[in-house]
Amino acid sequence: MGDLESTRDARSGLRNGQPFTVEVEFLSDWACGTGTSRHGAVDREVQRDADGLPMLRGKALAAVLRDAAETVAVGLDDGAISGVWQDWVEAIFGSQPGASSRQRLDPGGRFRPQQRATPVPAALQARPLRLPEEVRRAIAAFDTRDRDLAREATALLRPGVAIDIDRRTAADDTFRIEERAAVGLTVTAEWQLIFPGVGSEVPWEAELLLRAAARLVDAIGGKRRRGAGRCRVTIVDDAPPNHGADGEEVGPEVGRGADSQLTALLDRVDEVRPPADVVSTGTDDKATPLGAWATEPPVHLHDLRITTLTPLLVARGVIGNMVLTERFVPGTSLLPMVAQALDQSANDRSATELITGGQVVVTNATVEVNDKRSLPVPRALHRPKDTDPDTEGTGPDEQHGDQPVQLINLLRPRTDDGRRLQPMTGYYVPDGRGGIRHAEADLVAQAHAVVDDTSQRPTEDSGGLFVYEAIAAGTVLRCELWLPAGTKLDTKWLNGKHAIGRSRKDDYGHVTVEVIAPGRPLKAHSSPDRTGDNIDGDVNDDGGDANNGQLVLWLLSDLLLSGPAGEPVTDPTVVGAVLGKRLGVTLTLPDPGPDGPPRELVTTRRVESWQRRWSMPRPSLTGLAAGSVIRFEMTGKLDRKRVLRVEATGLGERTAEGYGRIALQPPLLAADTVRLSDPALPHDCGNAQKPGTEQQEGERPAEQQPGLAVELRRRGWRRELHRTAAVRAASAELRRKFVPPDATAAQLGTLRTLADRLTVAGGPQQMLSWIAATERNRTRKEVWGAERLGLLRMLASGDDVLWRHLTEPPADIAGELHPAAAGWLLAEVVRAEVGQRRNQPASDETAAATQTGVRS
Repeated sequence: MGDLESTRDARSGLRNGQPFTVEVEFLSDWACGTGTSRHGAVDREVQRDADGLPMLRGKALAAVLRDAAETVAVGLDDGAISGVWQDWVEAIFGSQPGASSRQRLDPGGRFRPQQRATPVPAALQARPLRLPEEVRRAIAAFDTRDRDLAREATALLRPGVAIDIDRRTAADDTFRIEERAAVGLTVTAEWQLIFPGVGSEVPWEAELLLRAAARLVDAIGGKRRRGAGRCRVTIVDDAPPNHGADGEEVGPEVGRGADSQLTALLDRVDEVRPPADVVSTGTDDKATPLGAWATEPPVHLHDLRITTLTPLLVARGVIGNMVLTERFVPGTSLLPMVAQALDQSANDRSATELITGGQVVVTNATVEVNDKRSLPVPRALHRPKDTDPDTEGTGPDEQHGDQPVQLINLLRPRTDDGRRLQPMTGYYVPDGRGGIRHAEADLVAQAHAVVDDTSQRPTEDSGGLFVYEAIAAGTVLRCELWLPAGTKLDTKWLNGKHAIGRSRKDDYGHVTVEVIAPGRPLKAHSSPDRTGDNIDGDVNDDGGDANNGQLVLWLLSDLLLSGPAGEPVTDPTVVGAVLGKRLGVTLTLPDPGPDGPPRELVTTRRVESWQRRWSMPRPSLTGLAAGSVIRFEMTGKLDRKRVLRVEATGLGERTAEGYGRIALQPPLLAADTVRLSDPALPHDCGNAQKPGTEQQEGERPAEQQPGLAVELRRRGWRRELHRTAAVRAASAELRRKFVPPDATAAQLGTLRTLADRLTVAGGPQQMLSWIAATERNRTRKEVWGAERLGLLRMLASGDDVLWRHLTEPPADIAGELHPAAAGWLLAEVVRAEVGQRRNQPASDETAAATQTGVRS
């Protein structure tokens, strides 16, 4: 018996840091919405993933599980509002910034907050739950029509009204249409529990709470107290349901199955340990030596390709209740991941020594286009104000409408042609044809709400509604990794799935990282020995003697400089002094003169830093923004080694995080104008997969397809045939083919009844018997006509003549859907005929008699 118990525990126990599968099976339709609507169609949309299929946010399920876990903890703590089990709830789900789980209402109705030394990060990593991968792949492998219908079948529309409290009738102007996901869907995701310093197994206390909470959750989403969202939450390694001798489920948990692991854990509740005795705080008091500045600059060893699996949020500010995002991933977010990969490799120095010694640089990850990392557009490039970078090819007037947009380089002499200009923002890549292509990462916005525990709805006190703006799922970004020559990197660990950015413990920031060979570097500078060099062979450089004693500086990322008192400095003069010292030359700002080109085209940027562990703000970072351009007068001669070192290590502060990346004498700014490519040209602008364009493997035979995918395809075609029948029945010509104009109301009612019975056993035979009886009655036969009766006989017999009037479904389901489709078509024909007669006034006594069903 002991061996059996140990085998069971070893098989089903959760593993620390290892994914486990969570499934949610919906037993009713469910409404996990986006908070948005489709104008004129739906007042509330369901949340869909990049494939257009319903999904359940990890935030929503984790919040419901937390509420259930708190209920379990209160019971295990004998009703106390604070205890060791409540501590385990926070260890699993983390501290709540607004109202900690320790700040629960006491019996007197007052909050009793308790001071905490250190905020507790969440150990649970909850990912969005989607339809199983095999189902999504099967749907993606359908042809276009079947795929669209299958996606449509995953949701349904429900009308609703508000009831007037006084009249007890529908209130005026309250009719609405809500979209809900269909019943019978199962969504799944891989979650993780990560506890530092506890070994390979998850603490049994945490596993008990999580499993018990999953058993308590029976509904999720909107209207869950009114029947919607009924569900069954399962941790996949739960034991299967118990079955009796006759195959029926038995026991007190019929339909839920018996969780043997939970039963075993409940026997140990008296052995509970405080989380502080089990989980490491993650702090290390041991001092780490700082690295010494190396004589050789780092080398561009690798590129990291980052593909977003979920929306990625890199907060850049807040407007009202909306959190805005950057369109790139700063090196600050990527450096910890790289540092861990360095520490896991057999290097002579630790990652801390390499970083503090200026030997590691992780650049910002910008959108990748056509296998190239994009760069910020220099602010010296301006476009005509009456053009749009998203609609290139439209010039300022009809005469130049077919010509590509030419960006004006303000650093070059130009004649004033009266055209108004504005700076070009965003990112670009060379287009391979002598111009540049504008590149931007797509953004999405998702609404969230903080539900108050007392009122069970969003309130102003709890935070209410807020919106996250994020980089869209499927976006591909790329960054550069500069390391000392010969440095080892644990690429096996780095290649894989990681979490970065804000709210990365649930619905955001889930990415895959791929370590690839470095891309072609940007040419550092122009000099007589490099005449003709260009940026990736696209924009020609005119060479020369360092541009006649001038040096052009282009910022590829934000530049941070500090003054003597630690204050941020954005003065170009100070930039010239710092850069000149690094290059061994003297740099001064030239006198532009009344007609000369500008000497600086800069803007400042402020970044609000945040201490995640303490949930407290850190000092703001203010500096010159990426894309800024400064023109200096240079005294002295550039040393190539110094130039390469500066461009390798960066300028200013926090260069390991990607700040201070620069380019000197960029060839892109050597031309008077730069052509902006037409966006209509085919290109890959940073998207691994657009919604609905998954890699298709070819449609498999129906017997090899997942049952849910086959069923959704069938549901979609049923809807399509029903909808098409209603549209076709509006045609008077079609109605005349099935219904005589002088048929009585009783005859129409008989046909409608027979049409509804076509899908039941014996229904087709009943219609055939009615047709035979009609043919034996001379009067009725004359009314219906032999042609109509023959057509009805073919429909009842399953003849393919039906598909002349309705869209024919695929052959493997056409025979199955034929009876229902024939019934829908005839029912809609009768309905349309009755409606037409009711709305058409009688013009004479005969028409009036016909309308009432009386014949003379």
